Amino acid sequence: MTIENETGRIIEVIDICGKVVCVMLANGAEIDIATTHEVKVGDWVVEGELSQELASK
Repeated sequence: MTIENETGRIIEVIDICGKVVCVMLANGAEIDIATTHEVKVGDWVVEGELSQELASK
C-alpha cells in the first residue's frame, strides 16, 4: 500500500510545464501542482495546493 501525503515544504522544483509544476516535498513525495505564481524551494504545499499563507512566513 502506498500513502502519498501531498502536504509539506518544497525541497526541489523538478519541472515546470505552463501552469503546472512538478515538485519534491520534504517527505519524499513527488507531486504536480497547479500554480498562479512562481514556485520556489521553501514554499509549502497543503493538500496538493500551493499555500500563500505559509510561503510568507
